[in-house]
Formats: sequence, C-alpha cells, structure tokens
Amino acid sequence: MNILNNHEKELVLAQILYLYVIPTLLLYYGVIPEQFRILMLFSVSLLLYGIVKRAEWTFSDLGIRKDFMKDIIPYTLFTISGIGFILWISKITPGIEGREYYEWWEDARFLLLFIPISVLQEVVFRGILMRLLEKAFSNPIFIIILNASVFALIHIIYTNTTLVLPLTFIGGIGFAWMYYRYPNLIMISVSHTILNFTAMILGFFVLR
Repeated sequence: MNILNNHEKELVLAQILYLYVIPTLLLYYGVIPEQFRILMLFSVSLLLYGIVKRAEWTFSDLGIRKDFMKDIIPYTLFTISGIGFILWISKITPGIEGREYYEWWEDARFLLLFIPISVLQEVVFRGILMRLLEKAFSNPIFIIILNASVFALIHIIYTNTTLVLPLTFIGGIGFAWMYYRYPNLIMISVSHTILNFTAMILGFFVLR
C-alpha cells in the first residue's frame, strides 16, 4: 500500500476532523438538535460514500470479500471474549446490573435501526476510516489507537460517559485490531452487532 505524502496526510486528518469529530461535537453540545441525530449519521455516511467513489475503492478495499467465512474462527473467539468482558463489567459496575433493557422487543425504532446502525458504524469506522488511516500512516499501533479514539468519541452522546467512553475505547481497540489483522467487514459487522446488543440490553448505552 502506498503511503501518502504530507499534504495528503493533512487531507486525511482534515476529513477525520470534519466528518467524524465536528459532527459528534455539534450533536453533543446541542447545536444540532437530538431529533436530527440519525439524519446527521446518514448525511456523514453519504459524504464518506463520495470519498469512496472518488477514490474508486473496490469492495475488497473495504473488506467485503466472498471468502469472508474463512475468518469465522478468530471473529467467533473475539465475539465470545467480548461478551464475557461486557458481562464481567456489568457485574462489577454499580448501577449497571439489574438495569437491563427488558422491553427492547417493544421498541420499534430499536428494532428497525439497531442492526443497520451497527453495520453502518463498521462501514464508517473500519471499512472507510481504517482504509484512510492505512493510506496515510505506516505505524499499526498509531492507526489502531487513533481509530479507537475516534470511535469512542462518538459515544459521548450517551449519559454515563465515565463508563461508556473507556468501554468503547477498549472495544474500539479490539475492533480496530481485529479488522487490521483480519480485514473482513462482514464478520466485524456481525461481531459488532452482537456485542452492541449485549451492551445495550445490559443498560450500558442510555442516550442523553
């Protein structure tokens, strides 16, 4: 993979700032009303799609491959470990145990948007952002940490940020490392959906 020159690195960092960081902060500080949260997510996704089209990336560049099942063992082990970690955190964190979202099946918005948003997050943060970072930087540790940091940042929209931000940063490290090691957008999306669901029903994510 060709590493970009300094000007192009600055362009990648600017794209991260304007398409990932600033929209999140605008939502967090209420500049953009809460009811436009989903619209903002899809608007940013369309802009990122424009970047992908302009760069002429293929499905393979984004980690979408026909042989995606070949990575099922490492992703299964990763997902099981993630579930165990979330369950452990829920047991040792005051206020989490017993706050399960028992009626999630009655929430139409949750049912309709949960899986698409989980998959979209992986497209945006691993499929696209990881690709941008890999083109701009050569140090895998820096790429993984920066990816996880930006991923964690979007979760400031939840109330219990003192727990959610460290948890999503750790999760982001795991997702970024897995995708860096096994660039498989389908398997990482399945894993993210399962872990997201586990954390949601255990009461970790409560919107402001």
